[in-house]
Amino acid sequence: MREVAHTSGPKPWLRVGLWIAVGLLATLLIALSLLDPWLRRTLEKQATKASQGQYRLVIGDLRTHLWSRTVVLRGVQLRSVTGAKPSPTKLPTLSLDLAQLRVAGIGILAALRRQEVPLDSVVLTGIQLQLGEISSAPQENTPKPLYQRLPLGLPGLRAGYVALQHLKARYGSSQQTQAQVEQANFTAHDVYLSAAGAADTTRLGYAAAITADVRTVLARLPGHVVQLQHGKFSSANQHLTLDSIRLVPLQAISNQRTRNARADITLPRLELTGLQAAGLQRGRFRADDLHLAGLRLLATMPAVPPPPLHEVVEPYLPSFRLRQLRVTEAKMQLMGQELAPAVQNVNLTGTNIHLQPDTKGQLFYARAWTLRTGEARLSLDAPYYRLALQTISADTRRRQLELGNVAMAPTMSVAALARGKGHQSAHVRIRVPRMRVSGLDIEALLEKGSLLAQQLDISKARVLTESDGRFPVNPKQSVATPDAIGRLPFRVDVRHVRFTDLGIRMSYRSPRSAQPGVMAMQQLTGELSNVSNNPHRMNAAHPMTGQVTGQVQHVGPAQLSLRANVLDPSGTHTISGRFGAVPLAVLNPMILPTRGLRLRSGQIEQMHFQMQLDRQMARGTLWATYHDLKLQLLNRENRPGILHRLETSVINGVFLRDNNPRKPGEELKPGKVNSSRELRYSVFSLWRQGLVSGMLNSAGVPEGLAKKLSEAE
Repeated sequence: MREVAHTSGPKPWLRVGLWIAVGLLATLLIALSLLDPWLRRTLEKQATKASQGQYRLVIGDLRTHLWSRTVVLRGVQLRSVTGAKPSPTKLPTLSLDLAQLRVAGIGILAALRRQEVPLDSVVLTGIQLQLGEISSAPQENTPKPLYQRLPLGLPGLRAGYVALQHLKARYGSSQQTQAQVEQANFTAHDVYLSAAGAADTTRLGYAAAITADVRTVLARLPGHVVQLQHGKFSSANQHLTLDSIRLVPLQAISNQRTRNARADITLPRLELTGLQAAGLQRGRFRADDLHLAGLRLLATMPAVPPPPLHEVVEPYLPSFRLRQLRVTEAKMQLMGQELAPAVQNVNLTGTNIHLQPDTKGQLFYARAWTLRTGEARLSLDAPYYRLALQTISADTRRRQLELGNVAMAPTMSVAALARGKGHQSAHVRIRVPRMRVSGLDIEALLEKGSLLAQQLDISKARVLTESDGRFPVNPKQSVATPDAIGRLPFRVDVRHVRFTDLGIRMSYRSPRSAQPGVMAMQQLTGELSNVSNNPHRMNAAHPMTGQVTGQVQHVGPAQLSLRANVLDPSGTHTISGRFGAVPLAVLNPMILPTRGLRLRSGQIEQMHFQMQLDRQMARGTLWATYHDLKLQLLNRENRPGILHRLETSVINGVFLRDNNPRKPGEELKPGKVNSSRELRYSVFSLWRQGLVSGMLNSAGVPEGLAKKLSEAE
């Protein structure tokens, strides 16, 4: 009997299971095919709801990848809705184009459970943003924090990495751009969008760390446009660098002031290290070092003084501390002010800077400043004088100031200067290789204009003065007098002024002769003490005192002492001095052109004098030992005319004492100092008048005539 082969079919339970699996797979495929559109519509609706209908989100393509837990959005557009219904919160006009948004490593189960969702990364690429001006009007409702406005009502997000790549942005109205960025890249690590993240004070904008790289930035500021070529920031490294900063004023820099300052700035590099960025969002600035390298500043000072720096910064950063500020190789020039300073190669360092008012021990907000510069130029009594300094060094901690190669010079000739001022004016040139101030109260100098110091040292200074007597005399009283120190509107208190190898050359062209009279003093070395207008230091018992030694006309050794109470309104002061052996002919370069008087012969063996001077006249006594004195009176052409020959013979034969004493063993005849003061002339003119009157009277000229001759121009 043949056996019949029989193959039994699938078991019933297997067929059912297979159909169930196929059904589930089909259902899953259908669900997956519906998930992307549903998620896209949900996100678009969420954007409309969150913006209260002011923005419209369009997603070109959305793809989910469950296996890798990734969502990719492409062709994303966010636009302002024209004609939207009024909303309590007015949002700015917005146009956003996003090439791609990739969210990877999504915690799907946490999202389904409406829990805090973990994310591996969020990367936005190809961003083009145009943002309209943000209204400064107060909003009716305070906006909710970002973590309370998350999509799908999620309680929080925590992303390991967030990046914005290839961002291009513009801010402003359709008519005018206020700011724009050509390219920027941002990254953030461990971004925690939640209530806990917002409360974490170690985070910066919900992130544990942020980096930024921006290029070609342009922004408008009040009256200016600022440009930045490249900037980099890392909160983890606490480091910020900005390269090629340019600030350009909308109105040209000039001496014409406007209400606000105008500045033209070029800054090749700004570097900030040790920045604690997390504190910025709480108004707390802390950093180690701010370095401005190669700064170029050209500015016009404002017509209205600006508020103090701490008041400007306080609304944004109530607490500001910087350990060190450095400015290196800077060039600065300020216009619109009388001094118009211009300084080269400025190197400035400030330490422990704290922006707050009235901090004890602080100067311009810093504990200490050091300054070193190259050449500096200023205008003095513009437009008549310029002051140049080759170097400036200052140290507030050591209380020292040093100036190198100081040079003050007129900007025009003697005659042009007199014509410009409308009267005679000293044409002064000063050159000082080195000036050093020790024990200087720099805070009082900068903030109050007071000169308080222990010692001023001046080395090898040269002073050249020229004046032209053909012009009217200055109608104002001269300020070149000791009591002028007492009338200064600011405090002066210098314990010692010491000078070595000082040279002075005085030239005066009198109306009577085109040849100027010249008097020179060389190798002057001495000291002034108690140069002060402080009533607690200056009085009759403790006056300003001075001693000086040197030469007159390169040959005559001389000594001079001074005592002056500069607070005495009468201007009373005393001088005494001594001259060694010198031929009287050394005085001819001064007295011949200016007085029409030549000393034909004569030799001083020694001379000493004492004078008391005030705002009225000079009085005193002069003792001179000399021999073979002969003089000659000349006419306006400096020639001995017939009348002048007769006067010369009378003076030499009748009045003049050719030897003093006349014979060995006889008593020395003193000369009486008596000369009236003209307050329009400097005190040095009165000193000279006193010496001339004493010399003439000592030589036998009657007191009245000697006084008249000493006062004559």
